[in-house]
Amino acid sequence: MRIGGNARYYAEIASENDVEEAWRKAQELHVPLIVLGGGSNTVFADGTVNALVARIGAGDVKIEGDTVIVEAGKNLAMLLNELAENGLDLSALTGIPGMVGGAVFGNAGQGPNGVWMDTFVQSVTVFVEGKWKTFSREDCEFSYRGSVFKEMKGAPIIWRATLRVPRRPAKEVQADIERLLRKRMETQPHRKTAGSCFKAVGKTPAWQLIDRANLKGEKFGGIQVSEKHANFLLNTGEATFCDVERAIREIRTAVVEPLDVEMRLYSQDGSTTGNAECAQ
Repeated sequence: MRIGGNARYYAEIASENDVEEAWRKAQELHVPLIVLGGGSNTVFADGTVNALVARIGAGDVKIEGDTVIVEAGKNLAMLLNELAENGLDLSALTGIPGMVGGAVFGNAGQGPNGVWMDTFVQSVTVFVEGKWKTFSREDCEFSYRGSVFKEMKGAPIIWRATLRVPRRPAKEVQADIERLLRKRMETQPHRKTAGSCFKAVGKTPAWQLIDRANLKGEKFGGIQVSEKHANFLLNTGEATFCDVERAIREIRTAVVEPLDVEMRLYSQDGSTTGNAECAQ
């Protein structure tokens, strides 16, 4: 979305040792550890964010039959294409931005009744509260755009996922990826956005609730509700973090059914509660 300031501390993570070192450093500095892959669905406050922001760069992939072992920093779109060349079908996740770690963390997928990341996950290796742990699929407690990792304290760092991926002729998988990409381009915006903002609590998709409230195209300072897909907030040019918070607050007020916020908003103190100066 191209909104936000600078991290007080920043680290690139390429190995398990780097993970442990970043965690220890955050403890020593007494600041939150914020873990990023591609940074989708994440907006930072303007100014300086008092946290250690760590970006996972490790993206190795091992294919053993229909089992795929992939590190969290692997770009999801690149993984889909590489697996397609080997006749492995993750095409249902086409068009989802970000990295594998984020897709596991948020159980990325296509709509409430679609296919989700948990369909393929067998186990996940995570560093949490100073220890390495392996979670089975059941341990992950996947739900609609959710997982146990979202509820954990201590900034869990998803490091590796073991997937079981069905086989299909490579040409068929590649054709489906191209078809689904065209559909995404037709139905969703692809400029200065952090992705889907809201998650519906009930059965009606968030975009339909926002559309019914006649909020498509509505502007909140420098933020606009996309006219193409109402669950996307766009930066029209000079939007601020406060504009994002205002848009979220007013949309939730206008919509008749409750909406959960899926987007992660980090304030200047590194928390996800929002900036005090933005409060109304």
